[in-house]
Amino acid sequence: MIRFLALLVFAFFSCKRSDALNENQHEYIHVDGRDTARLRLIIYENRFFGELTRRKGTGGIVEGVINGDIKGDTLIGDYHYLPYKAREKKRVPIALLKVGDHYVEGKGQQLEIFGILTYLEHTLKFDHPVRKFMLNE
Repeated sequence: MIRFLALLVFAFFSCKRSDALNENQHEYIHVDGRDTARLRLIIYENRFFGELTRRKGTGGIVEGVINGDIKGDTLIGDYHYLPYKAREKKRVPIALLKVGDHYVEGKGQQLEIFGILTYLEHTLKFDHPVRKFMLNE
């Protein structure tokens, strides 16, 4: 986690990489009634990093970081966040499929490996997405 944050800080303050970072950084939004989710992705080679913020219509905000691997048009990794009104962070798997210029969030069977939840890749389904993130221009 500390390495990930150090990488983000280094990337943001690096003069040489600022152009590449802007090309590889995109923001997406999902709106469902009064609920809003914002996804900021940084794509670098075969990895992704970013932030996912969910805002409930009732005022609850859940913020966290995401990171993982890119396999074809699918991003598979984990979401490390602090639940609303909670004291301890949680880590859950996340899977995003790129469809055109947007991403859909899928679900699948979870497996715990060394205390970290992950999806079994062959069980991932995107036909009824949890969220659909549209490019926020």
